[in-house]
Amino acid sequence: MQVLLLSDLHGRTDWYAWVRSQKADVTAIAGDLLDAFHPSGLLTQMISIKGWVDEFEAALALCSGNQDFNIEGGAVSGGKIDLTDGVDTEEARGLILADHWMDLLERENVVTDRRSQLLKSSDGQLVVTTLPYDYDNKCSKYIESLWEQGSALREASGSPWLVLHHEPPRATLVGGQMGSGAATRMIRKYQPDWVLSGHLHRQPYKGSFSDQIGRSWCFNPGSPEGKSLETDIPNHIVLDTKVGIATWYAGDGFRKEEIHRRIRLG
Repeated sequence: MQVLLLSDLHGRTDWYAWVRSQKADVTAIAGDLLDAFHPSGLLTQMISIKGWVDEFEAALALCSGNQDFNIEGGAVSGGKIDLTDGVDTEEARGLILADHWMDLLERENVVTDRRSQLLKSSDGQLVVTTLPYDYDNKCSKYIESLWEQGSALREASGSPWLVLHHEPPRATLVGGQMGSGAATRMIRKYQPDWVLSGHLHRQPYKGSFSDQIGRSWCFNPGSPEGKSLETDIPNHIVLDTKVGIATWYAGDGFRKEEIHRRIRLG
């Protein structure tokens, strides 16, 4: 199975177009689908992403990040949606009135935020847990129940398990000391096969795009910043589960080069 791992697309329509053009069996995006500072506003981005998901042909998994409107954690780290962009359609009203806007993205073979679910592709199946961004650690018990459900699904199905958690685990090469201590504890306890995070855009350049916690492989593709933002291809990782290889593709405008790094898992 080929799994495309990304995070922090921040409303970039060119990046979303590139992702849709890829032929991965499963695509996973670990939060910050939206950009709180985008001139088009949050609601316009939400409508655009819903259309993108509706047209997406392969299996897809999404979790929320701190830039996303997330009912557990508040909107964009506690802010409010600005509706001054004047969008007034039935679709827009539905997104605003929903308990959680990402629920409206769900359909067959799309796993949205706050789920532990079996995701099927033409090349096999995968247990996916999509953890919501937990602003101020308000919903730790609920989040642990998602870990429990994912672990039980892996045992029952015999399928590998991928966890999406926007903040990378602390005290690792993918999270450094700014990562999430709660994520590290849960990974140690439940030992999923793979964990995908983002949030700390430069950490893979300072540390690594991959690291292990026990038997779990943790990934952070990072995201271009500064001059690198000119790239029309987002940072991403291709995980080949059949041969056990993960390959990181990244643009680094600071050094005027593209970076490809590959590791063998196991």
